[in-house]
Amino acid sequence: MPEASINFGAGVSSAWSNVATFVPKLVVFLLILIIGYLIAKAIAKILSKVLTRVGFDRVVERGGIKRALDRSQYDASDILAKIVYYAIMLFVLSTAFGVFGSNPISDYLRAVIAYLPLVFVAIVIVVIAAAIAAAAKTLIQNSLGELSYARVLANLASGFILAIGVIAALDQLH
Repeated sequence: MPEASINFGAGVSSAWSNVATFVPKLVVFLLILIIGYLIAKAIAKILSKVLTRVGFDRVVERGGIKRALDRSQYDASDILAKIVYYAIMLFVLSTAFGVFGSNPISDYLRAVIAYLPLVFVAIVIVVIAAAIAAAAKTLIQNSLGELSYARVLANLASGFILAIGVIAALDQLH
């Protein structure tokens, strides 16, 4: 039997070559991640302040979302700023992992990013439906005045409108 010769020099050279190509990619990955994180944090903070200053929280609370946000430690502008922060971080992560070439993580992040517009539209649909439901409830209660069934009818109409909004949002999400 012939002896197979092992070329250790070629193996070590190949290992160093792999390390030499991986380290710069890792450095670029980390730079993209750090810079993207700082930019996302800054944009989220600025957005939260701007939305608070223009009265976004008051408008949302008038739309009937106030009860849902009462149990939360965040107000509407903070929640929207967090959503924007995480959306930006998805783009940052996708870009950072793209440095390593085509890989399953990049493919997954691209799929999530492609789904984001659908989620945004679904959220808008629910918020608008909640505002319309709250307005309809107030209108019905005020119109029917002191009738014994005014509150029940207003709650039913509000719930029906909100249910249609949720169904439309779920349809949007496929």
